[in-house]
Amino acid sequence: MKVNPFLDSKKNILEFFKKHQFDKVVKFGKKLIKKNSDFQLFYVLGISYFSLKNYREAEKTFRNVISIQPSPENYFIYGNIHKQLQNFNEAAEAFEKAIDLKSNYSDAYNNLGNVKRKLGFTKEAIKNYQKAIDTRKNNLQAYFNLAHLYNEEKNFDDLKQVLQNVLNFDKNNTTALNDLGYLNLIFGKIDEGRKFFEKVLNIDDKHIRAFKNYFLITKVDNHNKYFKKLENLDLSNISDEDKIFAYTSLSKCNFDLNNSELALKYLGMSNKIKKINSNFSLEVEQKLFKKLKILSKETYCKIADQDDNIKFTPVFIVGMPRSGTTLLEQVLSSHSNIHGAGELNYLPKIIDKFNLYNIHNFDNFIKTIRLEYHDRVSKLSKKKFIIDKLPMNFRWIGFITKAFPEAKIIHIQRNPMAICWSNYKINFPDPGMDFSLSQSDTAKYYILYDDLMNFWTENLKNKIIQIKYENFVNNFENETQSLIEKLGLRWEESLLKYDKNYRPVQTASLLQVREKIIKNSSDQWKKYEKYLLIMQKILKSNKITF
Repeated sequence: MKVNPFLDSKKNILEFFKKHQFDKVVKFGKKLIKKNSDFQLFYVLGISYFSLKNYREAEKTFRNVISIQPSPENYFIYGNIHKQLQNFNEAAEAFEKAIDLKSNYSDAYNNLGNVKRKLGFTKEAIKNYQKAIDTRKNNLQAYFNLAHLYNEEKNFDDLKQVLQNVLNFDKNNTTALNDLGYLNLIFGKIDEGRKFFEKVLNIDDKHIRAFKNYFLITKVDNHNKYFKKLENLDLSNISDEDKIFAYTSLSKCNFDLNNSELALKYLGMSNKIKKINSNFSLEVEQKLFKKLKILSKETYCKIADQDDNIKFTPVFIVGMPRSGTTLLEQVLSSHSNIHGAGELNYLPKIIDKFNLYNIHNFDNFIKTIRLEYHDRVSKLSKKKFIIDKLPMNFRWIGFITKAFPEAKIIHIQRNPMAICWSNYKINFPDPGMDFSLSQSDTAKYYILYDDLMNFWTENLKNKIIQIKYENFVNNFENETQSLIEKLGLRWEESLLKYDKNYRPVQTASLLQVREKIIKNSSDQWKKYEKYLLIMQKILKSNKITF
């Protein structure tokens, strides 16, 4: 019998594919495909490129798959390839074609929702997630994607309903139970939240995120059974993300127990993993801050005339993270004319659409910021003042003063070592906070922040209200009255009862703002002074006093 070399080679490649030896599929498949346009070869080669994260070659190869067999499943894969390439419009088109060919394609609706969300089409994303659920009632991915979107949009009522819907068909779903627990936390219902986390851990005593949330609100002692369970967990085979949560939780527990060295050891282990996977570069940040100064001098330090068309007055609370921004917002939002919207990601997302190093039309840039931000924020409340307390907006003060000349900008300052220590200690989920993963980077980033704020203060003297955290907590009533006057509002006694303000709080300070003010919190770093020598040395060498 005559041997067909093509079929023989193809057979070997398919065998490699079955064994998930994708590198071998690519090695031999790309040579064979040049001589034979075979659908099966194109398919396994495309999937192999995708599995190896070579998305550009995957896209080229799967183009041939689509041309030969334009099935809904193949369009679905093609859409996922484009999604990985961040070609969101092309991805949406592919998912839509998959749905055209298969109207009940639940996963395609879900993924279409994901790319619509990336493109900023929130309403369309919600519709597609809901369609994914309608076509398959147990599509958990779609439920949780919808829940995350409602969380981003601060739509907590619909978020709660989605999570309850999951529990209606899966009463022990630990993800939904954990999320419901956290939803209780952000509204100040600490005991209710704890019950949810305990229920999760009683169902699954390896649920790392429930451990994280439980210990966030629980000061442990040596007899805490959940602490013992976490201590005894085998963490070797869990994801890096869960390892970070586990080590952070163990660090927090040991701080509670005054085991400082062990606490810092776990903190270092958590930060080490994050740093390996981080794209943070101090040089990139230095370049950005320098560019912001140059842009300011050239274009936008001259404040525009006030525009009365805006329906609310934006209040931006800025500063370094952990400087007291959450407490300040909690107090101010206790006023009847002020809505605390929390840490909104709207402004940085709008700015990210542009290349700051190559802005051709600055007027259009500013106009886009104003219109898009106003469109989104105006839907959050009908109150006269709306607070956006994303601390890192300190970077964009120049843009803010140009886009929103009517805005109030409040800069809160705190003891530099208190800030640096607190940033280093906290496990921030946002990769934009990765400067806090080492003592050195934390201190050096503080210096960049301090320098830029000095620049803003010098060039925009009358646009920034300065608050010192220590003065604010030590002379609370007088400082609050002064701030309310600067905002042009009348005094209300409710401002003194901020701890009874049960608005949603989603920051690391969600516990502290429900309690009475701790006046000496800025001195707590001194307890760990001997472990923080690198931080202190860098700050002192740059004439930063603390």
